[in-house]
Amino acid sequence: MRKHKGTQAATEGTEIILDEAILQDLLPRTYKLELNAKTRMVSLLNIDASRIVAQQQFTKNEWAVLMVLFKSYPHYAPYEMLLASVTSLSPADCRKRIQKAQESGSRELKRELKPVYRAVSGVRIKLSDLSPSLKVSLIRDLGYALTSCSLKP
Repeated sequence: MRKHKGTQAATEGTEIILDEAILQDLLPRTYKLELNAKTRMVSLLNIDASRIVAQQQFTKNEWAVLMVLFKSYPHYAPYEMLLASVTSLSPADCRKRIQKAQESGSRELKRELKPVYRAVSGVRIKLSDLSPSLKVSLIRDLGYALTSCSLKP
């Protein structure tokens, strides 16, 4: 098996370089995530057994959100970055829209962030199917973060 310093993933013509060493902190030592941007597929590999343990294919919006979460790890991904990834708006425009929605109340904010909520919901389900230790955690009023929890046998 080839060793890579980073994994390349593309989202809408933009290439994101993901540092596998950082992402490796999310998994047990004998496992590795492999990303295929062309098919929007994530595979969980068992390095010792050289086999695919699980695979999930993501929708366009789920993939965009997942790439922002991976790029932001170990920090959180702000709402404006997540919203920008699923819309054609810039992060600055998204920040303005989110601030305006916050001033108008929680109902307006929920409506503005609905595409993000939908994509995060799908990402949560699919990551859980890949590895139950992979989680997407809400950082209240700020965004989401990719986290890992240890599973007890």
